[in-house]
Amino acid sequence: MTITERIQDRFTAGLVYGDPVEQDGVIVVPAARVMGGGGGRSDGAQGEGGGFGLRATPAGAWVIKNGSVRWKPAINFNAIILGGQLVGISYFVFAWLVERSKTQATAHI
Repeated sequence: MTITERIQDRFTAGLVYGDPVEQDGVIVVPAARVMGGGGGRSDGAQGEGGGFGLRATPAGAWVIKNGSVRWKPAINFNAIILGGQLVGISYFVFAWLVERSKTQATAHI
């Protein structure tokens, strides 16, 4: 089996969807975002080599209850906190630049 064939065998729905869990008539099917990449090299004198990597992060879950299906997204609180910090820093830098330009404008008068 070639490296490419082995990699293709790894890309299945099982990478994205977990095993369904049922409790009290509710079925939950977890899902993930999966990204991958790889590369290889071969030259006659030095040999050959390659590598491959996957990254998976929770995306959410499908919730099946009473014949109804709903998507419940996973919430990444770290990303929300980081986004808030970046907005706050941007605000203070912008306010500082505006104040600085006002000060320089009045100094030239």
